[in-house]
Formats: sequence, C-alpha cells, structure tokens
Amino acid sequence: MRNKRETDISQYKDIQPEINTPVHKVSPAKRFFKAIGKFLFTVFSVCVVAGLIAVISLGIYIASLASEPTGIDLRAKSLNQTSFIMVQNADGKFEQYQTLYSTENRIWVDNQKIPQAMKDAVVAIEDKRFFDHHGVDWTRTLSAVVSLASGTDSYGGSTITQQLIKNVTDDNEVSLTRKMREICKALKLENEYTKDEILEAYLNVVNFGNNCQGVESAAQLYFDKSIENCSIAECAAIAGITQNPSKWNPLTYPENNKIRREIIINEMYDQGKITEDEYDAAMKESANMTFVGYTSDRDDEDDNDNGYVQNWYIDELFYDAQKDLAQYYNISEDAASDKLYTEGLKIYCAMDVRAQEMIENAAQNIDKSSDPELEIAMTLMGFDGRVIATVGSSNKKTGALSWDRATESSLQPGSSIKPVVVYPYAIDNKMLYFSSQIEDAPLEKYETNEYGELVSGPKNWYAGYRGTMLLPDAIEISSNGTAAQAMKMIGGPSVAYEQVVTKMGFSHLDEQDAYNSGGLSIGGLTGGVTVREMAAAYNYMGNGGLYYNPYTYYYITDSEDNIIIDNRNAVPKQAYSPTTAAIMNRLLHYNVTNSVNTAAGSARISGWDIIGKTGTTDADKDSWFCGMSPYATLAIWTGFDYPHTISNTNVATNTFNKVMSSYLSGMEHKDFKFPSNLIEAQYSPYSGLIVSTENVSGKYVGYYTEDNMPSNGGWDGYYDSSNPDYDDYDYDTSSGGSDSSYSGEESNSGGGDTSSAESQGGDTSSAESQGGGDTSSAESQGGGEEPKPEESGGDVSAPGA
Repeated sequence: MRNKRETDISQYKDIQPEINTPVHKVSPAKRFFKAIGKFLFTVFSVCVVAGLIAVISLGIYIASLASEPTGIDLRAKSLNQTSFIMVQNADGKFEQYQTLYSTENRIWVDNQKIPQAMKDAVVAIEDKRFFDHHGVDWTRTLSAVVSLASGTDSYGGSTITQQLIKNVTDDNEVSLTRKMREICKALKLENEYTKDEILEAYLNVVNFGNNCQGVESAAQLYFDKSIENCSIAECAAIAGITQNPSKWNPLTYPENNKIRREIIINEMYDQGKITEDEYDAAMKESANMTFVGYTSDRDDEDDNDNGYVQNWYIDELFYDAQKDLAQYYNISEDAASDKLYTEGLKIYCAMDVRAQEMIENAAQNIDKSSDPELEIAMTLMGFDGRVIATVGSSNKKTGALSWDRATESSLQPGSSIKPVVVYPYAIDNKMLYFSSQIEDAPLEKYETNEYGELVSGPKNWYAGYRGTMLLPDAIEISSNGTAAQAMKMIGGPSVAYEQVVTKMGFSHLDEQDAYNSGGLSIGGLTGGVTVREMAAAYNYMGNGGLYYNPYTYYYITDSEDNIIIDNRNAVPKQAYSPTTAAIMNRLLHYNVTNSVNTAAGSARISGWDIIGKTGTTDADKDSWFCGMSPYATLAIWTGFDYPHTISNTNVATNTFNKVMSSYLSGMEHKDFKFPSNLIEAQYSPYSGLIVSTENVSGKYVGYYTEDNMPSNGGWDGYYDSSNPDYDDYDYDTSSGGSDSSYSGEESNSGGGDTSSAESQGGDTSSAESQGGGDTSSAESQGGGEEPKPEESGGDVSAPGA
C-alpha cells in the first residue's frame, strides 16, 4: 500500500505555473517627458520635410529666374539702332513703312572714346571690386538682403552690372524677389559680355540728370565738350551725379556736386587710380569749377520727320509692342520703350494701309453741323483679332502718341452691350432660343435709390413696359426690361462679369459691375469699355463663338532677325458655342434688316449681309453702332470729351455704312459661315412656335439647334405678307391671341390704333400708339434708343480720367 500520492506530470504538461510578475509603474514625469520627446520629434520631422520642400521650391524658383531672358542686348544698344515698322504692300510683301526714333537726349559713345578717368571715377565710387567679381559682390549683397529683411533699403549692395540691369529694365521694386531676379540676370549678363562692354553700356545708359542719358550727353550739357576731352575733375563731377541725379545736380545744386566730386577724387587717389600730382590738379580744378548748362543757341531737335505725323494705328502698335516686350522680358514699359527706340527691332505691322487712310478720312469728315465738337473713335477688326484700321478722333492728328479714344477712353456702351453677354449666355445655356417669349417688365429690386431704398427698374426708352414679346423684337426695339430679365435668368451680374472678364477681354470694368444689374445688361457701367474691346467682343458672332486678343502686329524680330514675339497662330478662347454665335448673328441680322425703332437700318449695305446693334446712353451723351460684314467687325463710338447731349445720334450708324461700304468695295462677295447642325425654321410672330421647317422664307425665319427649339405650333394664327405662299396658310384670327388688323410689319407713324405688342406678342409699333409715349424720343426719330439717367451709370470718361 502506498502512503503517498503519486502524480504523473505528463498529464499536465500544457499547464503553466502561475507567476506573479511585479508591475513597474511609469511615473507621471516620465510619461510627460516621453510625450514631449515624441512631440519634438514630430515637430522636427515636419520641419525637416517642410525645409526640404522649401529648399526644393526655392531651387525651382531660382532656376526659373535664371532661365528668364535678361531682356538686354548690349551690342544692339551700342549701335543705337533705329527700329523699323514693316507693312505688307499690295503684293503681300513686307516693306519698310516707318522708323521709330526717340527725342530723348542720348548720344552713344564707344568704349575707346571714353577717357580712363571717367571709367575709374565710376568704378571707384560705385563698385571698386568691379573687375574682380562675376556680376555680384556677395558681401555687399548679403548686407543689402539683411537691410531689406529688416524693412530698410539704406545699404547699396548693387554692383555696376546690377545697376546696369536696373537701368535697362527699369525694375526698381524694393523686394527680395527683385533682388534675386537682379542677381540671376547679373550672373547671366557677365557670362554673355565682357567687363569693358558692361562698363561701356553702363556709362551710356545711366541717368546723369536733366534728361541726360549717358556720359556724352552729360559732358555736352555741363561742359559743352565731348566726354573724351573731359578732365579728371570733370569726369568726377559727372560720375557723382548718378547716385542721386536730383541731389547732386551741378546746375541746381553746385555745392552738393562739389562735395560729391571731391569724395570721388579722394577715392580715386586712395585706390591708386590717379597720382598725387593728378590728385592735386583735380582738387584745384574742382574748387573753381563752373558749368555751362543750356544755351540759347542750342537748337531743339524736331521730333517730326519733315512734318510727318504717325497715324493712329502706329500709335496703337507702339503701345501694344511696348506692353508685350515688357511682359516678355519682365521689364518696365519705359524700358521696353527704350528697346523699341534703340535696339534695331523690326515690327511686322498688321495694318491695312488702304483701310487706315479710308477710316481716318471718314473720321475727319463726319457730320458736325449740329455738334461742332463731336468726337469719334473706330476700330475695324478681322475675326482673328487683327486690328485692320483704327482712329481715335474726328480731328486731324498733330503729334505722335496722342490721346486715343478708341483704346484709352473707358466709355459707357449703352444697349450695344446687350448682344455681348445676357442674350448669348442665355441661349448658350438653353434658357432662350431664337424666337423665345421674354417679358418686358421691371425687376422688383433693381437698384438702390438716393434714399438707400431698393426700387424697381430699369425704365425703357419708350413709355412703360410691353409685356411678353419675342426675342428678335426685344432686340430690335432695344427693350431694357427684357435685357434685365435675361440678366436675372442667367444668374445675375456676377455671372455676366465673370464671362466678359475671363472670356471676352474686358479689362476696364469696376468690381462694382459684378453687382450692378444694369451694367452688363443695358450698358450703365461703373467702369467702362473701350471701342477696341467692343469690336473684339462682337467678333464671336463672325468666327464661330471665339474670342481672340486684338493685335496690331504679326511678330517682332531683334536686330539679328530672330523672332522674339509672335502673334500668329494665337490660341483663342471659346466665348460661346458656334451655334450660339450663329443664332446671335441672325438675331442682329433681323435687327438691321427689320429695324424701325432704332437707327440700325441705316447700316444696311446693298448686296451685303450686315448685322449690328445701336447703343445710346442717358441724355444721348454717347452713341454707338457695333456691327459686321462677313469680312470684318467695326465698332464706332461718338460723343464728347466733356459729355453733353448729342444733337445727331445717327452719326455712328451712318459712319458705319460709309466706312464698311468703302472697305468692302471691290471685295469678292461672301456670306457668313454657320454650323451644319443649325436648323432654319419658320416661326409664328405671335407665339414663337415653329410653323414650318420646309420651304423656309420670309421675315420670320428662326435659327435653332435640335436640343434648343420650340415645339411645332402649326400654321394657326400665322400671317406673313412677305411670304409669297401666305394665301395658302390657314389664317385664324382667333388663335395666337392675334388681332386681325395685324399686318406683320412694324409701324412708327404714331398714328391710328395699330396692334400692340401686348396683344401680338411680336413686333411693335410706335411708342405713342403703343403706350401713350412721346414719339419725340431719340429712338422714334431714328436716333438712340436708350436708358434714362437713372439707368445709365455714368458719362463717358474724359481724356486723362
């Protein structure tokens, strides 16, 4: 018998003994420091990543700066070459038309003729390590950067090379970005030119006061001699001016100049550039130095070439080229102007010489019998944005770069703005079609009155409102009510503003125009538009809905005939769809062809398809006609520099007829081109519904797309005396809300009881017969059509405004 229990441990091999492991508690302090460590590590990691991103971004930015063209051609500048404007002749070949030359007091002198004392004086005071560095003196530059970062710019860190760049590019912005850009250009310039070439250019372009650019003109003004004959003291006097041409000017502040030139003479001696004897002689001469200045026998150079005055087109071309060169080289427009005058460029001009002569002659011969001071501005433009001809005044041009009312005046467009945005935008977005019914009615909250209250509007040029009418008739009668309704329909003024600013080139609007319902709907803008902008904006109706930036030259070449800017094959923006453009084109064709309420009918030219729209502002202070033929667009404004009422508002439309007729004379006939998916259909002038898509003819022909057209309304209620088959139509006077007295033609007689727009839903008769209006209004007399003072939004900007 066994007294003790035996245990087979093999039966319990998977059972682990229970072990009591002691728990080590982490103290709060330790947890805190561990969390802090993790936080600091995270911050450090983020900083490292951010630093790497910043370094990479900075490297990319610096690389982009380094790849920019310097915009500096010192060899071309040294030749001081005249630039040429080239124009195509009758055979299509370019030939020289005009030279460009400046009236600035600049005389280039070669390096060999600049005395060593002049070079030494400038280097001694401006950049004593000029011949040792590679364009940048890093010690001085870092000090200048610190100075800029601390909010001051008192430390001059620029080398002669950098100062040359600043003078040539006219880039005087006080910022780290400008300093970095300048450094990159300086390093690049020193790789392209020798020290002697850089110093020569510097001495020939720097401002030495009193409109003297360069040492030669300075020497002739101050000492009446060539720079090559100037003494050490005279060279020091000239060198001292450039740091501050006003403060150190020897003619106005001779004592200041004496202090400055003697500092320079001392520097020249201390740096071993002159001997002790030369130093003594220079100081002695400086003590008694006198200056010549302007003399009565110094003839002023005539800036005209045998009385020649460049035309309006060349003025416009100059400003376009100046702006484009400034943008291309990232330089100021003044610096770009200097390039145009001195670097032997060739500008291949897009002007049609015959058309330019014709348009200027037409402008000088407008009817001023009622308005002796009447001004005019016109832009004739091709559908690719090419400015064919332009004029900025009704008076003969007397000088270069005169005030140009076609490009510089911000004007109120009146109703000529209506085909630009509200109607085409609504059609483009399937809110309207060609024969849509649209309400001629006021908006309840249209504008704020003088008491700060929201009031309804806008008012029409005719009395009251005419209820529902068709879109073609709304355009023809120039209804302000329907335009305002269309503005509301498309989403308001902010939508219209975005469209014209981003897709149609309007650059003279005010931000308030994005909130002003009457601005881009009926033309009462806070800002304004130019005649050139209006021509470019109308172009979409002739080119399939595209917007091209206007241009006055095809391309520009440098002195070695390398193309530097090219306007050919420009990429346009799609402002509207091709079908919308075609529909608007036909709506304005209807406007000109069937016009009785405005002067648009005066634009008709026998044998040609002409489209367009009038525009008149409050109190007839501005009168427009913007239209086109299948060859070109022509925008015309008439008014006064100091706005007041125009007596004859027909001048713009009559001038359009004269100018476009002359331009088309001798040209091969052609028609507008429309998309193949455009559908022609006969519509009812009462309901706007389709009555036929076969054998379409007569006055009421609409243009549609398959996804944006009305339903078929049958022939009921349709009567068109202009259609030879109208007798076959089932004419039912009870349908369409028509009046049996309706003739299908508008009447402007102001006589008997003709059918009204309210009862017809279609064409209108005179203001008097329709709404008790006053037929003496500008519109009923064939003049303007336009809004009252409350709607206009301001007068035309006077020159300089």
